[in-house]
Parts: sequence; C-alpha cells; structure tokens
Amino acid sequence: MHSTLLSLLALASCIWMQCSMAEPQIKGQQLPQFDLTRLFGGRSSEPLVTLLDRNLPEVQQMIDRTKKSCLQQLRMPAVQRSLIREPNPTEQEKCLLECVLKGIKIMDDSTNKLNLRRVEQLTSLVTEDNKVAMALSSSLAQSCNRSVSTQKPCEAAHQLNQCIGRQMERNRVKLHW
Repeated sequence: MHSTLLSLLALASCIWMQCSMAEPQIKGQQLPQFDLTRLFGGRSSEPLVTLLDRNLPEVQQMIDRTKKSCLQQLRMPAVQRSLIREPNPTEQEKCLLECVLKGIKIMDDSTNKLNLRRVEQLTSLVTEDNKVAMALSSSLAQSCNRSVSTQKPCEAAHQLNQCIGRQMERNRVKLHW
C-alpha cells in the first residue's frame, strides 16, 4: 500500500532498465550492452536492474513497518491480503491504503493526491539519483493524480493504488502492500 510512490519510482526505473537488457551481436561478436540510463547521471554506473534488486528491499521494509502500524491503528487483523492489485477492497481496506500511503508520505494529507516531491525522493533513493527515472516517476505520479475523482481520502487512496498497481504490473515491479 505504502509502496505506491516506491512503485512509481521503481516502475520508472524498470521502463528504462529494458534499454540495458538486450545484448547486441555483430557477426557472432557480443558487443557491450548500451544502457541509456547511464547517460543521465546518477551516483552509480550500474544498470538500473541491479540498483532495483539492491535498493527495493529497503523500500519494502519501510512499507511493511508502516502497514503494521496502520493495522494496529485501525484495529485490523495482522494478516491481510495484498491490496496492490485488489480491484474491490472493503471500505476498511481502502482506509488502510490511505494510512499506508500517508504514512510513507506518498499521499499528501491536504490534497489526497500523490506528493510529487516524495515520489522523486523515493525514486532517487531506489535508482541512486537517476534523472531519467526521477522524471518518469514524476510524470507517472502526475498521471495518477489526474485519475483521482473524489475528495474522500480512503476512496482517493484506492484510486491512486489502482493507478500505481497498473504501472507496477506494466513494468514488472515486485513490491506489495
């Protein structure tokens, strides 16, 4: 649930990561991989797939801690189904989504939309400052914000979650909440 922003960050990274996965060959010779993402800066020269494998577990732990706290606040059972791709959560589950998203500061308290600055911070953390991934995650977050059609916080969290879940699935990002 709280990995919505993280998902967007990882999603952006995964889109660009595909640029580095093909291994071109010329007449039987294997050429070095060209990783477009390396052109746009960042603290690491490693491919994004490597960065994601290393950094996403930290984000997942943050999500898990926040979800555990939210379950206690909402007096919900500790064992819950994953809600990242759940199309029809209960009202209580929607409020759990809100608590997690706000707990990791991805969802803004006053607007009930994604906090673009926080999305960029998390993307920077996961991709080690990859500018392309940061710009893409910000764009995806803006798109998700436009999809919110309610002022009700729990319902807005559900709508954001649905958008983030679609983006994660398209880009094969493996986070859950």
